[in-house]
Amino acid sequence: MNPTDLRDMSAQQVIDALNMEYLDGEGCWISLLWRTEHANAIYALITPVDFSALHRLKEDEAWTFIAGAPAQILTLNPDGSHELITLGTDITAGQMPHYRIPGGCWQGTTTAGEWTLVACVLVPPFTEFELATMETDLSMWAAVQEQIADRMRI
Repeated sequence: MNPTDLRDMSAQQVIDALNMEYLDGEGCWISLLWRTEHANAIYALITPVDFSALHRLKEDEAWTFIAGAPAQILTLNPDGSHELITLGTDITAGQMPHYRIPGGCWQGTTTAGEWTLVACVLVPPFTEFELATMETDLSMWAAVQEQIADRMRI
């Protein structure tokens, strides 16, 4: 019998149930929810292998936790500062159920378990994507090089 509750599903069952497609480059699984001239929204599923690789968008992106394990979002700000946010439901442990990433920041996300499902909203809608490579100068964020390395596709 197949589970019908997200909490009881495997990553593959969630991918199948939500008709998700693999996002080349960034590396996670996505499904477009809606798109207007003002914004767009997707489901995104992250696994230990299919994490959200370090990338930069022009648009602000809001992440909302839906199910699965907590996620670790690393944001590298243009001023050289960084934030490491745990997206999840345990607010007494410092987790946040929702987080906005300003446009122009580098971002990468990993799961703390087998999988994490989130909804992402971009305002204005998605236009372009820049994936960090080994040649990308990320030296401003020397304090988080280990976390950066965990979010790079080699």
